[in-house]
Amino acid sequence: MSWITLLPPAVVFVLGFATKRICLSLFTGLLLAAGIATDFSPVGTFSLAFDDLWKNTGIPMLLSPGNFSKAGNFFIVSFVLCLGILIEMIRHSHAATAFVDKVEPSIKTSKAAETGTLVLAHCLSIDDYLGSLTVGSVMRPLTDRFKIPRVKLAFLTDSMSAPLAMITPVSSWAAAIIGFLTENGVHATRESDTLLLANPYSLYLSILPYVFYSVTLVLSVWVIVRFRLSFGLMHKHEVIAEQTGNLAGGKPIGDHQSKPIGRAGHHAGIWDFLVPICTLLGSTFIYILYFGNNKIFGGPHSFLETLQHVRISLVLFFSGITALSISGIYYLIKKTFTFQETLEVVYHGLKLMLPVAAILLFSWTMGDLLRTHLKTGEWLASLLAGSIPVWLIPLILFWNATIVSLALGSSWATTAILLPIALPMVFAMVGAEAPAAPEQLPIILPVFGAILSGAVCGDHISLISETTIMATTSAMCDFMDHVKTQLAYSMPVFVGTSIGFLAGGLLTGISPGITWIICLTLSAGTSLGMLFSLHYYNKEKIPVTL
Repeated sequence: MSWITLLPPAVVFVLGFATKRICLSLFTGLLLAAGIATDFSPVGTFSLAFDDLWKNTGIPMLLSPGNFSKAGNFFIVSFVLCLGILIEMIRHSHAATAFVDKVEPSIKTSKAAETGTLVLAHCLSIDDYLGSLTVGSVMRPLTDRFKIPRVKLAFLTDSMSAPLAMITPVSSWAAAIIGFLTENGVHATRESDTLLLANPYSLYLSILPYVFYSVTLVLSVWVIVRFRLSFGLMHKHEVIAEQTGNLAGGKPIGDHQSKPIGRAGHHAGIWDFLVPICTLLGSTFIYILYFGNNKIFGGPHSFLETLQHVRISLVLFFSGITALSISGIYYLIKKTFTFQETLEVVYHGLKLMLPVAAILLFSWTMGDLLRTHLKTGEWLASLLAGSIPVWLIPLILFWNATIVSLALGSSWATTAILLPIALPMVFAMVGAEAPAAPEQLPIILPVFGAILSGAVCGDHISLISETTIMATTSAMCDFMDHVKTQLAYSMPVFVGTSIGFLAGGLLTGISPGITWIICLTLSAGTSLGMLFSLHYYNKEKIPVTL
């Protein structure tokens, strides 16, 4: 394969920006990918595309004996649909209004509301899906009250989901990365396929400070909120929200299409809000322990081992079903809804999330075609081998991982593609013999950090990323507006991170602690300097006219 493998994601980007119809764009992209993979055979193209679509629903795995727990895509889509119904239950019961009324006395400003959003995101950082789907849904009634535009809520939600989960030592991401390291030759004992002699979890903890994109982005988002930095399209949305009350940049807001279904005389209380939310969060934690065979439930695993073995998609599925069942029974007992009204709420919830389910399915299918049939990631990564000096490896790997993740819309897939290529390449370029300790390869921590940083960076700004789609749905804003505003705020972080990894390669060989301090200072300092500059430049310009 060659450059033509980049054509499908390029078409998705161009068509998406031009038409603002993401489902159409993704479907066109996956058909093009299938066409390239089958040499544009009409029968082969449609056969491959629809076979892959069917496979990515997860239903074949669900129906396969003994593989129920592996139907991850089916469980994620089901969780999204359950969450949609929960959101509609909360909305139609006026529970969100009750929540806002309860917490509003302690939240006096929009800054406080945005800060609360960040705090909630930190509390849910155990998994990026959980954060991106939940934070916006919970905080939206409160941020609406303070005239915070929906794209701002989506930006805060999205920026604190995958980037934060990546650097949370106890999270589904930690488990995934430890698995990737183990699969690629990182072992605590010498084995036949050992490349690095290190405990995978200890090495993961050592890598975390070098994930400059995540660290810099999380710091930058806090500074954006606390110092009220605003520019570009985001600033325009904020001005329109403040002056007109329209939270969608002057566009119609699509979450008020149906009138509340609950009884007119019903008075909502704070428990109407807490029951579905607390049940969802509590059951998620319990199912993590249960399905991860934790010692609490008679299994052999500690909490860390539990996270390494649990299937988070299965956890989300059962937590969604549990929260939906308990909440439905609660609202029926309280007579918030009749049985007929409950069915109407379910209908509205499914209607809300079906487009999201379609987008996720198309994204998964296109990513699968790019990975398994077109080998897009491998082709991009192979361009590096033997063509660059050692000190440029971290920077080039960061750029390469960003492009791959941007094209595939998946940071996990990007990590899975690049780690098997990067580790042997480093050994070859520095002339080391395996197995070796990390101390013998000083550049290895910046290299791992660059791959993880690029993977999360591309995923963060990708048009086909699952968390981008979920955060948009959670905040109920225009998808393309979210992509554009998030891209504008992410670029300074991308530039700062690039400078950090350039320094990381140049400073290889000196004290790791000093290297990390210098690199992170350059990364964060550049990012924040650009953000403040854009903010003050924006203030000098002519005010937005409505």
